[in-house]
Amino acid sequence: MFRADPQHTATYEAQGVRKLSGLAWKCKTGGKVFSSPAVSEGTVYFGSEDGSLYAVEAETGRAIWKFPTQHLVLSSPAVAEGAVYFGSYDGHLYALDAKTGEERWRFRTEGAVLSSPAVSRGVVYVGSYDHHLYALDAKTGRERWRFRTNGSVFSSPAVRK
Repeated sequence: MFRADPQHTATYEAQGVRKLSGLAWKCKTGGKVFSSPAVSEGTVYFGSEDGSLYAVEAETGRAIWKFPTQHLVLSSPAVAEGAVYFGSYDGHLYALDAKTGEERWRFRTEGAVLSSPAVSRGVVYVGSYDHHLYALDAKTGRERWRFRTNGSVFSSPAVRK
């Protein structure tokens, strides 16, 4: 997930690339890419201004699947327990099957979801432009609670250990 874990420590378990020797691959989308990619089990997940979330092979850049929403996808995805979670400017937080791209559930807010979700202990935390921070059940998308803020939430929540 964004910055590696629910605490956003930017500490990654995997080793990085030892030496960059040029462009390995490119993936064409129908818009600009602002979201940070999430990499899990050989797949790279990222959103695009064309309104889709993409899953591509990390080694080759070959498209695995593409999931369209109704608006921009600027949120950086989070991958946990076989699901990928991300927000869209269409006001939804989506949960997809990480392997197939099939929708598991979606949760509607009253504003754009630019916040990158954090997932911890079966709960997805995400903010919305509707002035709320949400906690949702990761398996069902059922709302556990919401917290009203004094403004739009576009930053990514961090979860303490």
